[in-house]
Amino acid sequence: MNLKKEKTEMGVDINKENGEKNELATVKAQKPAKKQKKHKPPKKQKAAKKQKPAKKQKKKNSAFTKQTFMVVAVAAVLVVALAYVFVYLDFSQRTQEVEADNAALRNELEELEVYYNNINKYKADIEDYRVAISDIMAEYPAGAKEEDILMLAVQLQQHNEIDYSIINMEEPEVVYSIPKEQIEPAGIEGLNDTLSFMQKHATYVNITNYDNLKGCIEDIYASKNRIGIDNIVYTKNEEDGTLDGSISLYFYSAAGTDKEYEAPDIAAYISGTRDLFKTSRVEEQYEAVENESGDEGTAE
Repeated sequence: MNLKKEKTEMGVDINKENGEKNELATVKAQKPAKKQKKHKPPKKQKAAKKQKPAKKQKKKNSAFTKQTFMVVAVAAVLVVALAYVFVYLDFSQRTQEVEADNAALRNELEELEVYYNNINKYKADIEDYRVAISDIMAEYPAGAKEEDILMLAVQLQQHNEIDYSIINMEEPEVVYSIPKEQIEPAGIEGLNDTLSFMQKHATYVNITNYDNLKGCIEDIYASKNRIGIDNIVYTKNEEDGTLDGSISLYFYSAAGTDKEYEAPDIAAYISGTRDLFKTSRVEEQYEAVENESGDEGTAE
């Protein structure tokens, strides 16, 4: 009895164990199906979750594109503005300057063209001017000194009745000067340095009459010196008809030519250098000068 019970209990136990095993097998067989059902929705959720960041990325990309476009647009405007200010305006200003220079050069070219077309006439005129200037300069002595003023007084007295009370002479002064830079290009013979026109003023206070005054004026104009009359002032003496007054003259000369000063011939008027009223010391100096020159009668 006991053996049967044990067998029966063992059989029950075995059956239970087999049943449990079957149940486990069934559960195990069902678990994958449940797992598949459970795993399907998460896959869809994951897919949905993956799509949402893509929309955000597109929004970010579109926002970035707008910002980039604005930056590029502003930069382009700045570039255009800078190009206008620094390139176009500068180019426009330079163009105006070039046009002004071209206009000036065009006028100069037209003027030079006129010169070129008349070059032969200009050459002939220049040669005529050279001859005329040479003729004029031949009339100017290289200098005018006290000797010339005194000799003119002597010449006037030789041909006319005139008595001098005072002969006044001033230092020479420059009337007009032409620099060397302007003289050299002219190419005039005898003129290679600065040309200065000089004048020396002299006044002859005298007594004469009307006829002799006219003779004096004629002799002044006939003189070899370049002389200009400054003024003639006389007062008539009603008692004897004489004229009491003065003649003021300018002696002109030209410095800077190849001429040399020629002193007038005063040999007939030499008076010597001795003076009885000088002190012995001064007289010794005069004697020393006379001995060195070898000519006692030379006037100083």
